[in-house]
Amino acid sequence: MFQDYFGIAEDPFAITPDPKYLFLSERHRNGFAHLLYGVTQGGGFVQLTGEVGTGKTLLCRKLLAQLPRAVDVAFVFNPRLSPLELVATICDELRVLYPLGCSSIKEIVDFLNAYLLESHSQGRRTVVIIDEAQNLSFESLEQIRLLTNLETSSEKLLQIILVGQPELRSLLNRPELRQLAQRVTARYHLTPLSRSETRAYILHRLKVAGLERPLFTEGAIRRVYKLSGGIPRLINILCSRGMLAAYGKRKGQVSRSMLSQVARELRGEDGLASRFPSWGWMVAGVSATLLVLALLPQVDLFQLFAEPNHEGQLVEEQQSQQVQQPQEIQQPQQPQQPKPVQASQPVQDTQQTSEVNKQPAALPAAGAIIEQAVATEPDRSGMAVPDVLSPEALKAADQASTSIAMTAQDEIREQESSARTDAKSSELSGLIGNENSAFSTLFSYWQVVYPTGGKQRSSCDKAEEVGLSCLFGRGSWKTLEYYNRPAILELMMAQGERYHVVLTGMGDQSVTLDMNGRKFSFDYAEMDRLWTGSYIILWRPPSLAKTRLQLGQSGSDVGWLISTLDKIEGVESAYDLTNPRFDQLLHLRVMRFQRENGLSADGIVGKQTLIQLKGMVTDRTRPALLKSGG
Repeated sequence: MFQDYFGIAEDPFAITPDPKYLFLSERHRNGFAHLLYGVTQGGGFVQLTGEVGTGKTLLCRKLLAQLPRAVDVAFVFNPRLSPLELVATICDELRVLYPLGCSSIKEIVDFLNAYLLESHSQGRRTVVIIDEAQNLSFESLEQIRLLTNLETSSEKLLQIILVGQPELRSLLNRPELRQLAQRVTARYHLTPLSRSETRAYILHRLKVAGLERPLFTEGAIRRVYKLSGGIPRLINILCSRGMLAAYGKRKGQVSRSMLSQVARELRGEDGLASRFPSWGWMVAGVSATLLVLALLPQVDLFQLFAEPNHEGQLVEEQQSQQVQQPQEIQQPQQPQQPKPVQASQPVQDTQQTSEVNKQPAALPAAGAIIEQAVATEPDRSGMAVPDVLSPEALKAADQASTSIAMTAQDEIREQESSARTDAKSSELSGLIGNENSAFSTLFSYWQVVYPTGGKQRSSCDKAEEVGLSCLFGRGSWKTLEYYNRPAILELMMAQGERYHVVLTGMGDQSVTLDMNGRKFSFDYAEMDRLWTGSYIILWRPPSLAKTRLQLGQSGSDVGWLISTLDKIEGVESAYDLTNPRFDQLLHLRVMRFQRENGLSADGIVGKQTLIQLKGMVTDRTRPALLKSGG
């Protein structure tokens, strides 16, 4: 509400973690470097800790905004999960498909392992970031440690970054977690800002918001540092409220005295709680006030609430009330009737009161009682007013502060988007079957019958029984066009339900889906709102002893690779038929084939490369996508 007054587009001290406002002090720069190390280096654990409000989550947001293109990240915000739920959450974040309703950790980990191996073969890295990690249970921490056992012969497949409060350090020092603690390869603890950094922090956020002139006096900045102790979130709360105070008094700068008053209000020292021992007296006072207003025909109620130009009189009236009010409630048996409010002294502007009430743990201004009564707030008579300037109280206010993260415009956009997709998703959900029906349909395109027995076996286990193999992935329509074969797509409906359909065709404007034997065409724009990006394709793997071929290996598997490349290239290589070796020359041939087919040219023959090799030579009978899309 004060943005227009100061000539800025947004509140520069909002407590939501916006990466563009990140101030890289020396300690935050070191913390960010540790996060980058965790993303780009080998597997294991990286530990980032810090007191509440020091900027840990903001650093993570900044990291997500600057990720290398070859890194996939799973960000777990709520770690209060069972081991099974935690592994499933990681798979969901990475868009790894697993059987619906699966209750076996081993089965889900097997799907995750297959995904990690495939990503590694493409030269990609996978990182899991767990925020608020101090809330992890012992069982979940042990399961996370076991996930780091997923590895190749040379490196780990998963890098895990634990971000949390100082309690995380104590947790990992427990004897029963010593195995996990030994795998932590980098640790860093964020500390509060210094006095000079606090000043630079305030000026930085004002500059990012577009305000170049000095808005805070030097005395105010010193006061902010003393009150906040250099904790960025507390600095934001104080500065935002200070700007609101300057706006209310129509001042061009935030002074030291304004910050002192703000601090007293945040602590509750000068708030309504000291003047009203219970909400019962507040309601009685409000009722009496409304009764008096109703009996005054000469008072224009609209002007009373909407008059915008009497802030100075309002401040004087509030100060007068602060002196007189305690005397009025010393004898609660005979409460005095409130004085009628005159039209020349309007109640504080509704928007300003609403903005103040959004601040966590803040008490309402003296002129905002009527608005609070109309808003029918819940009974808080048993709640103590916390000292939000202390880290302990800030922990308790964390959950409440996150409710400010979405603005009204964001909510409107979300509602409109949900309304657009709801009709389409409702139509689809009535046509789509379960996972088994999707696999049964996909099997029919390979001219094999889907086994219906064995409920304990996954669909991919059944595929292996008929000589097929599943490839899980996530990507775009270009990815599916590249593979050029029917695929199972995961769709998410408006209410969060997940379904699987079979993609059978792709055209210029639409795609074709097979749902329980019935084909439907949908525009790409419609599908983009429903498709999560996850897919499953089937392929016929060659009869090899190993699933990965690479430099230094030898044997019949390598002989098959040489023979297949010879057929593709139209040449006949001379090699030792008794013990063919994967030498440097074969390594270069594999890299050339990978480059020509749009694969990561690492010289390692994994699933992606095997699929292309089989498709070009020995798998010409495989089904392909319809090019017409209809």
